[in-house]
Amino acid sequence: MKKPILPLYILLALLITGCSSDDNGTDGDGDEPTIVRLVVDSEATKPTLGNVNEAVWFTIDSMKVEIGGSSTYGINPNLGKQDVTLRAIEASDTLYLWARWHDATANIWGGYIVKSSLEHEWDSATYTYDDQFFVLLDAGGDGVETGKMDVWNWMSSRTAPGFLAQDESWNGTVHTLDTVQPNINPYRRNWSNLMQKPFWMHRDTLDYTGSVLYLEDTVEMNVFLNWPAGYKLPGYAIDSTIHSSATRGESSRWDVVAISKYDSTGLDASDYTWTVVFARAMNTGRGDDVSLTSLDSIEVRIEATHNGSDSHSGSAPFWIIF
Repeated sequence: MKKPILPLYILLALLITGCSSDDNGTDGDGDEPTIVRLVVDSEATKPTLGNVNEAVWFTIDSMKVEIGGSSTYGINPNLGKQDVTLRAIEASDTLYLWARWHDATANIWGGYIVKSSLEHEWDSATYTYDDQFFVLLDAGGDGVETGKMDVWNWMSSRTAPGFLAQDESWNGTVHTLDTVQPNINPYRRNWSNLMQKPFWMHRDTLDYTGSVLYLEDTVEMNVFLNWPAGYKLPGYAIDSTIHSSATRGESSRWDVVAISKYDSTGLDASDYTWTVVFARAMNTGRGDDVSLTSLDSIEVRIEATHNGSDSHSGSAPFWIIF
């Protein structure tokens, strides 16, 4: 459904002013309304999705969008008020969106199971949550504050290791996940309530101490090994083959591919950042996804969380210009 076209004078102003590098979206002396916009580059080389710091991203303009600056859109105490740097490319009928924000610590243990001090017994799984980043696109022509939205949800421990973001919807009242077919899920809980034990362990058994347990590297759990008390296993098993499989198209929930990296540009905690690159077809052909093909602009919001907190640092609405 096409977003009502902006008044011609606004579009002309956008074409004239464009989007300069690290533009904060403010015009004039600050007395007139701010029009925040991210202009999509349609001439840049198509990203390979092999590296969030691929050179092409630093050849195009960027824009900063403030999150956490107003209680209206949410403030996460760990993330606070900060600027998120955004870049966008349209190539091969796909929208690529690059986002970078500050987070002093990365939450990569979205869930875990701990070996009990009792022989052969494990404590029940503890499901803490992820760092998350949301892209909310107007899907009904009525804005991204209360209206229908197409939501891309990147999660640091559940979807990130599988190179995906979860596709969701919001109708102004109810949040729903897009449809998913059986066995097409990149993250699966690694805990049996019936047997009170993990389903899987790493095939390297006790030598494995990582936070990501890939299904292709697992074997069935053996509780009779000499597991030390306090040993921690990931609470999710990740299927990293789904993002490139032929069957991914059977599920509307996994239309969005996403690569990510947590690193630092300095020694101070404020220099530690998450960077995520989203990629989604301009038109997935699905009724629960907004088609971008025929649009000249779309209203958008972004939000970030730390450790799955209920509180988000969110942005005011802004525009993506095609």
